[in-house]
Amino acid sequence: MPKVKYSAFVDDLQKLINYIPSVTELAKIIGITQNALSSRKSSNGYFSEKEQNLILTFYKKNKSLDDDCLSIPVRGDVTASMGYGVTIYDEKQTGIYQISSKLANDLGINPQKTEMIFASGDSMLPTIEGGDSLLVDLNRKEVYDGRIYCVRIEGQLYAKRLQKIPPTKIIVISDNQKYQSFEIDFSKQIDFDFEIIGEVRWWGRVAK
Repeated sequence: MPKVKYSAFVDDLQKLINYIPSVTELAKIIGITQNALSSRKSSNGYFSEKEQNLILTFYKKNKSLDDDCLSIPVRGDVTASMGYGVTIYDEKQTGIYQISSKLANDLGINPQKTEMIFASGDSMLPTIEGGDSLLVDLNRKEVYDGRIYCVRIEGQLYAKRLQKIPPTKIIVISDNQKYQSFEIDFSKQIDFDFEIIGEVRWWGRVAK
C-alpha cells in the first residue's frame, strides 16, 4: 500500500465509516500529536502505509455492522479545553459521529439536540483525557451537582464539573487538583460572559 495524500485518504475513509474523522481522532489512532497531524493536514501531506493500516484496522474493529446507528453532528475540530480554554472561531458541522441506538436510548438523548466535540488539556484528568470525544446534550442546561458540562466563558469552551449552591451560585470544578475551582454568583453582576452549552453525557477514548 503506497503512501497517500491526507485529503485523498480521508475522503476514502469517510465513504467507509460515513463521517469525517477529526484530526484529534486520527492523531490518537496513529500515535502522534494533534499539532503534528494538523500541520500535515494543512500541507496535504501523506499517510504512510503503516498509518493507513492502523486507521483502517481501528475502524474495521470498532464499526458496528449489525447495530442500528444514529448520527451525531461533529463540529469540525472544535475542542473544549479542560485547562485554560480554547477560543472558538468556527463551529460549523464538518462531519458526523455514529453511536448505537441502544446507547442513545440508555442516555436518553435526542440526536438532533446532541453534538460531538473533542477535549483538550489535562484539568479533568483522570476522568477525561485530551483527545477524548465528548457527547454534549444541548437540551440539558440545568446544573445538577457533580455532573460535567460544556460551558462557554468569554468565547472559550471548557469541559468542567459544576456544583450548584442555591439559590444563585455555581462552582466550576476541575478533577485535576492542580487547577483551582472558582465560584460564579449570579445574584451579582459578573464581568464576563458565561453560558452552559450542555451536559457531557458520554465520552469516548481511542485505544492506545
